[in-house]
Amino acid sequence: MLEQLSVRNFAIIESIDIDFSPGMTVFSGETGTGKSLIVDALGFLLGARVDNSIIREGATECAVSGLFSASSDSQVGNWLKENGIEWQPNEEILLRRVLKQNGRTLAWIQDRQVSRNELLEFTQNLVDIHGQHEHQRLIDSSTHLDMLDAYAGLEDELRSYQKLYLEWKEAARQLQELLEQKAKRAQEVDYLDFVIRDIASIKPKPNEDNELLAEEKILSEHEKLFGAVSEALMFLDSDESADVLHALKKVRANIETARTIDIRLGSFSERLSTAYYELEDVSESLNEYKASLRFDPDRLESIERRLADLQRLKHKYGPKLDDVLQAYERARRRLESLEHAEENAEELEKKEKTLEKEVFNRAYQLSEKRMIAAVSMSSSIKEIVKNLGMPEAQVNLRLKRIIDERGEYRTTPRGIDEAEFFIAPNPGEPELPLSRIASGGELSRFALAIKAVLASKDEVETLVFDEIDSGIGGQVGVAVGEYLKQLSQYRQVLCVTHLATIAVQADHQGKVEKSVSKGRTGASIRFLSGKERETEIARMLSGSSESEVSRIHAAELLKKAISHD
Repeated sequence: MLEQLSVRNFAIIESIDIDFSPGMTVFSGETGTGKSLIVDALGFLLGARVDNSIIREGATECAVSGLFSASSDSQVGNWLKENGIEWQPNEEILLRRVLKQNGRTLAWIQDRQVSRNELLEFTQNLVDIHGQHEHQRLIDSSTHLDMLDAYAGLEDELRSYQKLYLEWKEAARQLQELLEQKAKRAQEVDYLDFVIRDIASIKPKPNEDNELLAEEKILSEHEKLFGAVSEALMFLDSDESADVLHALKKVRANIETARTIDIRLGSFSERLSTAYYELEDVSESLNEYKASLRFDPDRLESIERRLADLQRLKHKYGPKLDDVLQAYERARRRLESLEHAEENAEELEKKEKTLEKEVFNRAYQLSEKRMIAAVSMSSSIKEIVKNLGMPEAQVNLRLKRIIDERGEYRTTPRGIDEAEFFIAPNPGEPELPLSRIASGGELSRFALAIKAVLASKDEVETLVFDEIDSGIGGQVGVAVGEYLKQLSQYRQVLCVTHLATIAVQADHQGKVEKSVSKGRTGASIRFLSGKERETEIARMLSGSSESEVSRIHAAELLKKAISHD
């Protein structure tokens, strides 16, 4: 329940603090005094969009705060708990919202700053505002199914269905994408298979081309290589006195003799010995190498063929042999992926069909529950409308299942149903869609009836009606006032009205007044009682509070309303 509302610099309101009580509260006043601004300010606090033009001239920001009460086991209490906002049962809940000149808004629940979406999510369980724009929403048949689901308590079931529906649609999209790409995949598979077979037929190895080129060089220049090695061996060790080893041997012997005379030559002797043995080893190794040299024309031809094959692969997939090997791996992995794609398509098709069946079953179950609820809701609305001065009115919330071109039920994000209110206000008239009701008064009563029916099904404790009296008067106004009074027995009701017959039913009446001070227009509110309230009711009856007849009538209406309590 709304306990208190504080408004600062909101349009012509400089500062207003309103304390609220249970039951029914009405706001009255002359046209243009700003009665509806109170509702607008409350709407802003609850998350409605406004632009910075609403900020009072000369102010840098506007701010609205409200204190609410709620039970610990309500949706309000559960939401606070789930979102980690500290709150104790029976403790008031503080909401604040500020609008800056730059258009930025800030909002808090208790001391936690929240986003606008979080604010809207939370406050939908606190207050329900029915403004003049709601009439347009009512005549929009696309909203009627939402109303039915709210009445039947099917919102959670609908959200669960919608989640499944989206999953099914995503699976269907993926499957369609796979099917559309099937021909393209087949072409790619053929190409990849060719690449794999082409490279695999050669079986290249890492660095094989470089190794083969080195071997080819040896074979193709065998004669030159053999001659150079042979000549080197001839000079190194040829069993002749002129070769290097024999000469070095003689040098070493002479130095050994000299060392016996001068020991300082010892290091030279050791170095010469090392050089001699190293050259001797080189000679032996070169002899072995020379012996291994064989000219094999068949091997040379084989290498040249192999190099030609490798060059062809490098030309197609290179330029390097490593590039060829990488191309092979990429093709193999991609081919494997495409083969899995075909398997995935089969699995996805099974999944899509399973989901489609489940979506339809859920939609059908939802529809069955809606069928039962539609009858009950129609009857409840009819009963309320009857009490609001339309005793013979017929109300029917028609639920129609959507049929596709094949004559089968078609599922949508909202199920398989369409809903629309039909009404016959008077006996003998055909039932027509609500959108074709021309009378604003009939529409107002119908709107009130729907709100009353929905209010009985949810936990929202505060109902706000902004000029619910549009297009009505006389006895109908009396009926509307009496019903709002009944509604206030189990809900807090706030109402902006021009009708005295509604105002007299209120437990509390606040008069909104406009005044000019220091060249600035401002709005204020004061709650009336006794003679002041009687005077205001008289003004609402005749347009003038000076009329004695009106004052007497006002007194009678108030007395009668009190006696019915």
